[in-house]
Amino acid sequence: MPMAQRCSSAYDTAILSAGYGFIDSAHRHAPTDSTLFNLASISKSFTAVCIAQLEAQGLLHRSDTLTRFFPDLPADKRWITIEHCLTHTSGLAQNYAADGTRTLDEAVAAIGRDTLDTLPGTAFRYSNENYELLAAVVEKVSGMPFEAYVRAHVLLPAGMMRTKVWSDLARPSPPEVAAFTRVIGPEVFGVNWGYIGSGGIYSCTSDLHAWFHALRDGAILSPAELDTLWTPRVPMSVGHMARGWFVSDTNGTTEIWTRGNEDWGHNAVVRWFPERGVLIIVLTNSGEIGDKNTTGNRILGDALVEVLVR
Repeated sequence: MPMAQRCSSAYDTAILSAGYGFIDSAHRHAPTDSTLFNLASISKSFTAVCIAQLEAQGLLHRSDTLTRFFPDLPADKRWITIEHCLTHTSGLAQNYAADGTRTLDEAVAAIGRDTLDTLPGTAFRYSNENYELLAAVVEKVSGMPFEAYVRAHVLLPAGMMRTKVWSDLARPSPPEVAAFTRVIGPEVFGVNWGYIGSGGIYSCTSDLHAWFHALRDGAILSPAELDTLWTPRVPMSVGHMARGWFVSDTNGTTEIWTRGNEDWGHNAVVRWFPERGVLIIVLTNSGEIGDKNTTGNRILGDALVEVLVR
């Protein structure tokens, strides 16, 4: 389900919004702009927005250590800051330590027991655990369950009326949700801190389009606050890690992007080219294609880039 749009300060023009193929194995339903796909790690960009909102209210600061909120963290994690989690420089590895935990305290304790790969602040190590901890911070600071905070302060202001979070879906199925490429167990649904903050949001191209415009139009963050999320911070093999987003040079122009992929087939990408005024959103349930572990969103997204970003 791809969407491409040219944007300017004066007008926004969708030049393609279309669904291709089928979203169920019986070929009974074609995708539309309201078909839901699991966004996987794109959910991290929502969590980063929540942190930026709370910082703008003076309720936290990026330099705060996690012990401000979780004083019982082990000694090796006492110097991890919010900024380290935002930029994946906490030293935590991708060990899925919180998977299966049902409460905030269980999740924080499980991550606290995990072993650091590097000292905090010294290296980039991508890990879902960073954003699960950030979701826990949001819950502690706001006094609201994280998913309730996301609904009230991100989804509602952005007009994302179709988007579902975590416990909203007891058992996703077509035509509301695109089919999965394999059968998955009930532990994936409902409250599972292995996904809260780091994954688990289900959305559609029309809602992601609304969300992106809410970001640009100041409905969720001020332009200055949004800039703090989109400023390159940590070098990677391709581009830089920002805060919940990635920044790269593509075809000689800046690209700000976020992507996600689940091993049951759903994958998604949002690609923004501010200097060219081009926004590309692609959601698919194709899984990995061919022998290079290439996802459908990568294939379609790259094809649209070649046409629209020159």
